[in-house]
Amino acid sequence: MATRLIVLLVPLLGLIPVVSRAQDFSAEVVYLPTRTLDVRSGGADISDHQPSKLYVSKDKVRLETRGLVGTILLVNGEEQTAFALFPSKKEYQPLVGSLSEYFRVRDAENACPDWQRSAAQKIDCEKVGHEAIDGRQTVKYQNRSASDFATSVIWIDTGLDFVIKWEGVNAGVELRNIQEAHQPMDLFTLPPDYEIQKPRKGTNKGFSKR
Repeated sequence: MATRLIVLLVPLLGLIPVVSRAQDFSAEVVYLPTRTLDVRSGGADISDHQPSKLYVSKDKVRLETRGLVGTILLVNGEEQTAFALFPSKKEYQPLVGSLSEYFRVRDAENACPDWQRSAAQKIDCEKVGHEAIDGRQTVKYQNRSASDFATSVIWIDTGLDFVIKWEGVNAGVELRNIQEAHQPMDLFTLPPDYEIQKPRKGTNKGFSKR
């Protein structure tokens, strides 16, 4: 999970808030199998990742991972801030980045500029067409120059103006159980009892001498 989060981080300088027609919502983040496994499984979710939880309010995003560490990521597009929260230790760490695959667009029918701004790598964007994802209407876009480490396809919900599915060669995510409702602002703020994470002393990773 830690590697996945690092891949999703991009410079905040390229993050431009998009708040027009912004609908608050929450959703489960389901990790999809790779394309190779997808062919064998018929598209079933066979990932061993537990679903994460996503909360979105205008240009604010909260992503709660469900791994062993249980990290929470907070992103505020208007203030151009991002934090990683560690609930078990009541600590947080500032991040110089955002979630490059979880973003809102100005217009779902013309989303290439927003994808290109939010992406960590160069996007050769092309609009593919319309497609229903779990009963919701989306516009599909592809990255014609996608590498093994870049997202190759995204689906943008026309009602939310938000990416609800993305796929790469080795990973994919789909938002499910989407609930459109107002999200409390305290979900997107640093808890007052959290302290900034202190640097850890390095440990000897080699063989110990006897």
